[in-house]
Amino acid sequence: MKRRFGWLLGLLVSGVFLYLALRGLHLPLLWKEMQGARYWWLVPGVAVYMLGLWVRAWQWHYLLRPVAHISTKDLFTVITIGYMGNNIFPARAGEVLRTYLLYRKWQVPFSAGLATVLVQRVYDGLVMLLFIFVNLPEVLRLTDP
Repeated sequence: MKRRFGWLLGLLVSGVFLYLALRGLHLPLLWKEMQGARYWWLVPGVAVYMLGLWVRAWQWHYLLRPVAHISTKDLFTVITIGYMGNNIFPARAGEVLRTYLLYRKWQVPFSAGLATVLVQRVYDGLVMLLFIFVNLPEVLRLTDP
C-alpha cells in the first residue's frame, strides 16, 4: 500500500511539473517544427558525447591507478551512471553515486574515490577557464563596434 502511494505521489508531482513546463506551449507549432528537424545531427552529437565520456573514463582510470586497477571499460559504465545521476538528482549527486559504485563493486575507499572525482572536477574547471581565456580576445574583437 505504501509503495503504491509513493508511486502515485511521484506520478502526480511529475504530472504537475510537466503541466507547468508545457502550459504555454503551442503544440501544433511544436509538431510542425519537429517534422522539419534534422535528426541526423543527433548521431554525431551522441558520438562526440560518448567519446567525451570515454576520455573521462580513461582519465579517471589513471587517477585511480594508485588505489585500484579498474579497466577504462568498467569506469566508462560508472561514469555514465554518474552522469545519469547528475541529471536526476540535485546538487550533482551523481558524483557521489560514482564514488559509491566504486566502493560497492571494487572496494575503493569512499574518501579516495571522492578525492579522484574532486580532482577530475577541478581539472574540468581549469580546462574550461583555459578555453575562455584563449577565446576571450576573439570574443572581444567580435563585440567591439
